[in-house]
Amino acid sequence: MTLYEFSKQISNLKKQQKFTQALNIFKEGKHYFQIEEIKNNKWIVSDIITCLRKTNKSRFIDKFLQDFNITINENTEELILNAYGWCLYDNIKNKVYNKYQILQILQKPLFLLSKLNTSFSYTIISNIFREGLKLAKEYKNQDFKFTNDFCNLFNKNILSLECSSFEIRGKIIELASDKEKWYSEKSKALFELKKFKECFEISKEALEKIDKFHNNNDLWFTRRIALSKKELGNIEEAIKDLETIYRKKRDWFIQKEISELYFEKNDIDNAFKNAILAINNKGKLEFKIGLIFLLGKILKMKDEVNLAYQHFLLVKKIREENQWKIPDELKNELNNLKINKEYKTKQLIKNLRSYWTTFLPKKEIKQGKIKKILNDNERGKNGFISYNNDKEYYFVIPSHINFIDKIKENIEVLFEVIQFKDGKEMAKIIKVGNI
Repeated sequence: MTLYEFSKQISNLKKQQKFTQALNIFKEGKHYFQIEEIKNNKWIVSDIITCLRKTNKSRFIDKFLQDFNITINENTEELILNAYGWCLYDNIKNKVYNKYQILQILQKPLFLLSKLNTSFSYTIISNIFREGLKLAKEYKNQDFKFTNDFCNLFNKNILSLECSSFEIRGKIIELASDKEKWYSEKSKALFELKKFKECFEISKEALEKIDKFHNNNDLWFTRRIALSKKELGNIEEAIKDLETIYRKKRDWFIQKEISELYFEKNDIDNAFKNAILAINNKGKLEFKIGLIFLLGKILKMKDEVNLAYQHFLLVKKIREENQWKIPDELKNELNNLKINKEYKTKQLIKNLRSYWTTFLPKKEIKQGKIKKILNDNERGKNGFISYNNDKEYYFVIPSHINFIDKIKENIEVLFEVIQFKDGKEMAKIIKVGNI
């Protein structure tokens, strides 16, 4: 049998998707040919690599290459390089390599695949990129050094801006492009690694290069720019940037970060105002221990020592109940106050919640009349309330509300006005009847 016939036999079996048979033919027939002959036959090499992958044996790719003295370099044929790239993808997906091996193994193949400059090679690069990022996030605490080094393996300029999508329950969900993902993970890693100047530059570049953002990434980039400015000494600009973000994304942790910046400026009044807004905002209390600790420090500066103590003590109790470490800074704050009064956790939370909510703005209760009901069905009712005969408010009331049967046209109701981020307003009916 000639080398050509040997190659053709393997190729035909591969085309018929008889991958195991192709590998068996190779195993039985390889001894009839010189290593150099097989090494220099791009068809045999690429077919065997593909058959190894198709039989879930990508982990043996490195041994195969070693046995036949095959080196992946600038002279490697495109067929072989593409087949090898898919095997690398499988090995990352199946965790054949640890993260350090990934960084070592991928550098040259990724460079060579990008030089091919074909849609097929870019598809391989894209799959390797996405799978590597998944691996980075699987660790209990994300390894940001690995994430940063992994992103460095990829030429961001060739990563696609195309967004893939899928349908779930009749709704089309669009995913971020590879380029957006690269900028997102890179800027996050740089920030966590305290490389603030680079983080600032990459985040700024992302806002300039990407037109369409997903998962609020435009706000996250802006936030990292602001926090990097703070770390680089420009607190005033950082505050302005975060306040702009808060107008679009009203999350408690952004208010906390604004409060921290004012506290750093020694502007205690604004620090307190923003910290109170943050603590009254939605969010689980155990996630807010940094904010509660900050409130304790602010109250200490305001000479409200007993309240400061209660905030520090609550942080300690939450940490103990979750078996989290007690930081030295917290121990020092409690010791320096020299207060030994003890509280049960539930009572402490009740006391402090009562204190925090005293700073909430009082809700204005309005009185109006149901002018029109648009729909009345199993889901509830909706329509319009007339207020002062010159303004109307839209309302929706779900079917489970106990006074829904009393909601009829021309009935007097008490309501409050809810304002949404987009400026729209809606009435929330509190009670049927007069004040």
